[in-house]
Formats: sequence, C-alpha cells, structure tokens
Amino acid sequence: MAKLFVFAIGGTGSRVLKALTMLLASGVTLRNTDEVIPIVLDPHATNDDLLRTKELLREYGNIRAGLQTKPSSGFFGTEIKTLNRSIGGNATIADTYVFELQGVQQEKFRDYINYEGLDTPSKAFASLLFSEENLETKMDIGFVGNPNIGSTVLNQFRYSDVFQAFAENFGSNDRIFIVSSIFGGTGAAGFPILLKNIRGAQAIGQIPNPAFLRDAKIGAVTVMPYFSLTTNDNKLIDPASFIAKTKAALSYYQKGVNPSVNALYYIGDDQTKAYTYDPGAGGQKNEAHFVELASALAIVDFMNIDDSSLNVSNGLPTSPVYKEFGVEQDGTTLQLGNLASATKEQINLPLTKMALFSTYLSQRIKSAAGTVQWAKANPPISSSFLNSGFFNSVKNFDTGFRQWLSEMGTNKRAFDPFVLDAGNLGHTVRGFEPKKRGLFGGESDVKLDIVDDFDQTLNKTAEGKAYPSEPDKFVQLFSEGTERFARERLPKVLDY
Repeated sequence: MAKLFVFAIGGTGSRVLKALTMLLASGVTLRNTDEVIPIVLDPHATNDDLLRTKELLREYGNIRAGLQTKPSSGFFGTEIKTLNRSIGGNATIADTYVFELQGVQQEKFRDYINYEGLDTPSKAFASLLFSEENLETKMDIGFVGNPNIGSTVLNQFRYSDVFQAFAENFGSNDRIFIVSSIFGGTGAAGFPILLKNIRGAQAIGQIPNPAFLRDAKIGAVTVMPYFSLTTNDNKLIDPASFIAKTKAALSYYQKGVNPSVNALYYIGDDQTKAYTYDPGAGGQKNEAHFVELASALAIVDFMNIDDSSLNVSNGLPTSPVYKEFGVEQDGTTLQLGNLASATKEQINLPLTKMALFSTYLSQRIKSAAGTVQWAKANPPISSSFLNSGFFNSVKNFDTGFRQWLSEMGTNKRAFDPFVLDAGNLGHTVRGFEPKKRGLFGGESDVKLDIVDDFDQTLNKTAEGKAYPSEPDKFVQLFSEGTERFARERLPKVLDY
C-alpha cells in the first residue's frame, strides 16, 4: 500500500492542507497512493488557521469511519489517516495530525538556546546571529518572519518520536510532499531543514531503512507572497520585507534546495489583500485564498507523475522538474471558466458535485427524508438519520466547505465559481448556465428545479441499488447522483 506523507509547515501549510481536504472530499483523485498522512508542524498551536484545519480533518475522518464500505472514488474517496492510525497497534505517538515542537511552548528563544549559560565567546557569536528582538521572541506564536530562529528550532524535529515513527512507517514506494511559504519564518525555515534531514537520514542514526528516505520521491510547493498584513509600530513581522525575503530565499533554494527535490512548484500572486496581523493566543485567521487551492493542486499534479519519472540516485533526483501555476484567462475574480483546461479537468466536476450536494443539504434534505422515493428505498433515509452523529459530521464538513468558498469569493484575488442555494440549479455554476434556444433564435435559461429535476435524478440513481447502511447509501447515492445530474443537466461544466 503506497502512502503519501504531506508535511504542512506553518500557517500556509495548514491552509493548503485544508484546500487539499476539500478537493479530496469532493472526489478529486490522487493517483499512486492508497492513503494520505498529513503531518502538521506549527509551533503556534492555537493558530485559528491550524485549528480550523484540524476540525475539518477530524470530520473527514468521522465520515470515513462511519462507512461500512470505504469508497475509493467519489465523495470522501481518499483515505486520510493520522500517522498513529497508519502505523496501527504498535504506534507510540499521539493520535493527531499536529505535532508539537518540544521546548517552544511559553519559552523565549533566549531560553531555548540557553543564552545566559553560554560562555563569553559563544554568547558574542550568538549575538551576531540573533538580534535582541530575536532572543526575546516567544516561540509559541511561531517564528514571526524569522527563519534564522525557525531553522535552529525545527532542526530538532529529526530527533523526535514523530520523525522516528515517520521513518519507520516509510516504505520504498511511498512519497513525500512538503508545503511551506517562503516569505515568513516557520515555513521558510522548515522546508530546507526538513528536506535536509529526510535526504540525510542516514547521518541521524537509529533510523530504520534510511536509504528509503534518502531516495524518496519528494515534491514540494513553495508559496511566495500572496497576502499582506496590517501592523503597528510594535510589529513583529514587516510585510514590506516579504519580497526581499523571497528573493533571498529563492537565491539560496537554487543551490541548496532545488537539486534535492523531484518536483518543485512555485506559486504566488501580485494581487494581495492585507489581513490584520494577530500573533496572540487566537492567532492568525486568514481568509481562504485561491493560491492555497492551486497549491493543493500541486500535490495532485505530483501524484499524477509516474514513478518512472521520479528516479533518485544517492539522494539526488536524476531529472527534477520545476513548475508554476497559470490560468487561461486572468481576472480579479476567477471562475471555473478562467482556468486552464488541465485544471478544469481535475476540479470542475468534483467541486460542482460538492456544490450541488451542499445546496441539497441546505434546501431540501429535511423535507425529502422519509418521503421521496430515493429516501424510502432500503435502507431508508429518515428524519432520525438526520439526527445521527454521522449526519452531524457531514453537516459540519459542509459548513466548512461553504465558509471556504465564501472566503475565497471575497478575497483578493477572488475565486467565486458557484451560487449555492440557487433557486434554479442551472445557475449553480457561474458561467456554465444551460441555455435553450427559442423559436426565433433567442436563448433563455433552462429551469432546473431541486424537486422536479434533482430528486428525479436521485430516484433513478437509487433504483435497483443495494447499500450496506444508511451512511453508505447517503454518501454513495449523492456522489453518483450529483455526477449524473451534472453530466446530464450541466454538460458545459465538462467542456474542458
């Protein structure tokens, strides 16, 4: 069973992982793997971006766990596991997606390096490397734009139980993908350090099968500036330095990082929105952004590359590739029609299905349960099912999906492809509304009703089918039914 380990570093890592979770829930396919194992590394444990991603992953896991027959395609068709659950009964690490870095909670960097305990020459050398502001940084809010701090702290991850468990569970056919930003502190420091420790696992000691890591197939996305921050005079992060930091890091990456990855993806955006900077206990809560969705698609693209094209010899890829993301038509607000054909082929149908599913959950499911033909067939979907823990997880996930779409739709640059809860389901996908031609050559909208049209599609899809349980029926029927509806009633969505 081939596994994909996704290392999500810092706030950007969590937000890209959230976008990937949305894609997998909607049915976007990951080739060359049977399960995804996210490993989130962020010292800012109370970061709202991180907490939202954790909750989303938890509900995704609850939905999969509630199914007797685990789907391999369609809605929730990809297995996402914690490292603990992937290892199984012998696991000795916490059953979580997020792993703490020891020694950073409520601790200043000065104390972490035992600055006061250094002898005079060592203290002088440390003062050359780290400013007084660096030394006074409390690390439980992250590395606040200081990769020099981050690289020192994150290097300890290689000695952790989590890294040991990851190494023990890594097989010769498995892959790794690293998500990080390049203009902050945690991600900019974490990516090169993590990559070095994976490729150089043999030097760490006590690592089983270090050659598997040395020759691993590794992809990464480097997220360049795509947002700004509003700060005050006491700011710990200066957004004016983002571009300078990016240029400096790219120069280092060219020789110190790029040759060690099989595929490196670059992405950023020159249209930026300024978020309020909040390093406090609640932490940063950025609105979802299209760049994060595109970054998640880098993972999909990496997994589409055949093993034969990802050869590694003694820790160095024989033919690394470098890619960027582009759209077919530029705009301040993007819709599905703006995307390149390869992107449309990957996400148009799955996200359309999820949008239709979300609309049905909001507008119809309560009145349809136990009354409509598809719901009455065995096993019945009754009103009691709508009070189950399983359905509650589905609703919670849908709330996250709606919030994700809403935030992308109002961000800069905006991605606003759907109209949820449209009275005419033909208006669900912006720019792909079905039309009918009149007697005199004019065009008008096709009216698609959630009762007369969508319920009929679900009835036809359920006819003659047998399902092992109510949750299985619910997920499978709506995955197949929304696809059938999109193909039959919204054919332009499939025009790639």
